[in-house]
Amino acid sequence: MKIKLVFDDWRNKDHQSIYNTEEGVDLSTGDLHSGSSFKAEITLDEECSEDMKRALEAGYVPVFWVVKDD
Repeated sequence: MKIKLVFDDWRNKDHQSIYNTEEGVDLSTGDLHSGSSFKAEITLDEECSEDMKRALEAGYVPVFWVVKDD
């Protein structure tokens, strides 16, 4: 499924926004700021893909975290 990832916020390890910190401001001055979007593709099985499509069409917004995949 082709999607757009929309960047929301930088958070610390406790999941608190760092937006109003020096590091948060520094990180947000580049391409990774609230509202930035990136083309992406995720692989879902047919059932999960249909669930996702229905939810998106209903106006629901899934929220994901990005983590490094070793």
